[in-house]
Amino acid sequence: MYRFLLFAIFIYFNPIEATESFQFSKIKHELDKKAAYVLQAHGAPGVAIAFIQGDKILGFLSYGAADIKTSAVITKDTMFNVGSISKVVTTWGVMQLVQNGQVDLDKPINQYLKRWKLPRSHFNTNAVTLRNVLSHTSGLSLGPYVGWNTSKQVPTIVESLKGHNNGAGTLKLIYKPGSRFSYSGGGYSIVQLLIEDVSGMGFEDYMQKKVFKPLGMISSTFDVTNNVIKKSAIPYDETGKQTSMLYFAEQAAAGLQTTALDLARFGLATLKDSKGQYNGAHLLSSELIEQMITPVPHTKGRWSMSYIIDSENESLGFSGFNRGWISLMRLIPEQNLGYVILTNSSINGVSNEIDNLILRHIRQTEF
Repeated sequence: MYRFLLFAIFIYFNPIEATESFQFSKIKHELDKKAAYVLQAHGAPGVAIAFIQGDKILGFLSYGAADIKTSAVITKDTMFNVGSISKVVTTWGVMQLVQNGQVDLDKPINQYLKRWKLPRSHFNTNAVTLRNVLSHTSGLSLGPYVGWNTSKQVPTIVESLKGHNNGAGTLKLIYKPGSRFSYSGGGYSIVQLLIEDVSGMGFEDYMQKKVFKPLGMISSTFDVTNNVIKKSAIPYDETGKQTSMLYFAEQAAAGLQTTALDLARFGLATLKDSKGQYNGAHLLSSELIEQMITPVPHTKGRWSMSYIIDSENESLGFSGFNRGWISLMRLIPEQNLGYVILTNSSINGVSNEIDNLILRHIRQTEF
């Protein structure tokens, strides 16, 4: 194993009201006492955490190592893969096409696709719409993607949709659209294709222009270049062994590389400012944002049109799991509060314990 590093990084950001600072300070104090020992208990390398409230980033914390061999610390600029949280970010991109009238949420998604179409099925492919794809009620197959170990192996998104996706499977319509929940990463590959075919832009360029730059996400990308790898933490598997970076043709489903602060900036879009307006209102109308976070039928109230609904904790968000990475984004609308937890390993207990620790403090605090 390795010698564990008992250190932390803490950065304050924008000035905040005394009550907000006090609440964050309490959570920080508890994490300073326990987070490093959570990592040690699970044999995990490191974790980055960022907190948001209202229209502000409250602070950034990190514990453990970005690289065990060099003892490099996790900084505010350290990048992580966030797996399926990519889907939520992508939704903010495609919904701008809806807002601009270029795509209708309830028309057949096939009519917007130029380079590939949903194959024929026993079920009605014309009933597959952007609305039910985003909420995983489209009836499409193909859950998670496993990615590739080198960039040279990565196919095009069209090739992936045709089945060349490292064993993830062929995308098919296997249930009646709109009849049940069935998680489909493949559905978001269709969304990626739709964005490109409708906008005439590459997916990365579109997301940079329409989501990342407007939200101030200066350290986010779907293109894992050598420079991005240099800025990223080293990924470790479920046993704590170093593993390789992953590359995805299915960027919308699983490929986002970002920092804790950038993901926090994204989370702010769904929180509200002092006037009660969504911070992301310069990207999408309040009406569309409300649609995106409202539970949809046939999901038992657990899913909206992009976000997971956690009624027990009165929150919404998403989790991401790729080999070497686990991520969590949790937003609590009633308290206008949120946080992200990013780890550079597949050791699930770390994010769970830290999430539970933070939730306990939030429940005990009156906002």
